[in-house]
Amino acid sequence: MKGRAELIFELENPSQLLEALSMELSDDLHRGVVTLDCDQTSLRLSVEGEDVASLRAALNTWIRLVKIGWEMVNV
Repeated sequence: MKGRAELIFELENPSQLLEALSMELSDDLHRGVVTLDCDQTSLRLSVEGEDVASLRAALNTWIRLVKIGWEMVNV
């Protein structure tokens, strides 16, 4: 069963966070796909997984990366 999740983070400067996280997109997920994009006020994280376990693992990783990236951008 495939799974998909889309999270939207409302931020003051989403393009700065997108730039900070963009190099992480080149990492190969074995059973999933991650995309990031932004507009003026938000960063959108889309995660697809081949199964529930891979979706959960990718979400955990990327939510953590967004949190760390946000903390670093706002230091």
